[in-house]
Amino acid sequence: MELLRQKIEALLGTYTGRWGLIIVDQSTQERLELNPNMIFPAASMIKVPIMYEIMRQAAAGMIHLDDFLTIESSQWVGGAGILQELRPNITMTIRELVTLMIILSDNTATNRLIDLIGMDAVNTTMVKLGLKSTVLRRQMMDFEAAQSGKENEICAADLILLFEIIEKKLHLPQEYGELMIDILKRQQVRDKLPFYLPETTILAHKTGTLDGVEHDGGILFLPHGSYLICILTADLKENYQGLQLVASLGKIIYEQLIIGRSDHVS
Repeated sequence: MELLRQKIEALLGTYTGRWGLIIVDQSTQERLELNPNMIFPAASMIKVPIMYEIMRQAAAGMIHLDDFLTIESSQWVGGAGILQELRPNITMTIRELVTLMIILSDNTATNRLIDLIGMDAVNTTMVKLGLKSTVLRRQMMDFEAAQSGKENEICAADLILLFEIIEKKLHLPQEYGELMIDILKRQQVRDKLPFYLPETTILAHKTGTLDGVEHDGGILFLPHGSYLICILTADLKENYQGLQLVASLGKIIYEQLIIGRSDHVS
């Protein structure tokens, strides 16, 4: 991956801010890492650990994915999502709320699910899985908590480990790994890693956005194998710069993994 590293570092040199990046070839376990353990505000990437903990509790019989939860108007929050635009007291299954949390990054769905499973449970499970810097400290859109120092945090190494656990269907029955991958594949927010990729490209991923922060990461499925990818950015002067950076990195990564590999094989 040396040529890919050179191309990535050349692009990063034209931007300001900070970043953590990891790419893993799942066939060979070859890795490209830049600041893998640098800690970032998690933004909506924290929703992947939340999803995993929901699946863990479902597998343990603590909750059931097809049980119904009511979303009251008092639980609506702004930002990403659709639930706050629907009728009050709408009832949805846990499975449906998880889907909204991931594919539309719905903050209301996320907070309702956090209330269900508990913050401590998420953090305890992440530690048991080997994630070292992932912490869920606040609900979505609770900026008062964030300003007081209760920020959700993540690093690229943790997310790559979690995506690997999900892809390899480790620790949980296979059906839960398959469900998580299926939900991630249906991601509707496609303005970063997949922006320049062919529409037929299969990417199971999650994005995250805060002021000065743009993240994207997941599992890229190519004809010759799968790749784990995570790109975290922060301290951006303007968010559009982060969008451009992550989208451009996605293009470089895809072209090198597809075109570069074809040239090497030929």
